[in-house]
Amino acid sequence: MTVRPPARMPALTRRSRILLGIGIAVIAILLVGPRFIDTYVDWLWFGELGYRSVFTTVLFTRVVVFLVAAVLVGAIVFGGLALAYRTRPVFVPTAGPNDPVARYRTAVMGKLRAFGWGIPGVVGLLAGLVAQSYWPRIQLWLHGDSFGIADPQFGKDLGFYAFDLPFYRMVLSFLFVALFLAFLANLVTHYIFGGIRLAAGSGALSRAARIQLISLVGVLVLLKAAAYWLDRYELLSHTRVAKPFTGA
Repeated sequence: MTVRPPARMPALTRRSRILLGIGIAVIAILLVGPRFIDTYVDWLWFGELGYRSVFTTVLFTRVVVFLVAAVLVGAIVFGGLALAYRTRPVFVPTAGPNDPVARYRTAVMGKLRAFGWGIPGVVGLLAGLVAQSYWPRIQLWLHGDSFGIADPQFGKDLGFYAFDLPFYRMVLSFLFVALFLAFLANLVTHYIFGGIRLAAGSGALSRAARIQLISLVGVLVLLKAAAYWLDRYELLSHTRVAKPFTGA
């Protein structure tokens, strides 16, 4: 039985590469252009009103939140990939001459940098785009004040519920999603590089894969426990769809 060679993508001609680059540039301009125009119009409008500092504060906050979220989430996903790759088995037995996992492994090794940096980069970019839309919540947390009124159940000032609690829930949500994606990246990488082997009716995990996956699951459980701990504060004034629930 012969090993079937892996399929290769046809090479693009120079003209095709130029047309592809032009198409990507046009799409990027159509997507980003209106946003830049709106930003410039807002800049002029706030300047005419004498409140340009308000707009620059909003813009600065969104940029900083985007960068922090993109770097943090991208680094967590990259860590999941890098740990699995660095602790991969030295020798990986194949299931047969046409083992599909071996083909995936060959394809990934051929473009290791593209996969290793591209996947965390794209995930971090998307996370930053989502996070920057929460800039009002972050500004409220930074500049929130107390109301001077404590709730009757926990003794927390109402400012905690208005400014602090939404921010904590947002941070926990982003960390949970980032670690879950890191768990998936770690799982898939271990599978491709032999840390996880699936055979007919049985399977095997390397020691490194077992430790890393269990550790990630443990951190996810801790984050979920922290979210449940914060839920008790939300229940104090939360209204359910079916029946109102106002706690104390």
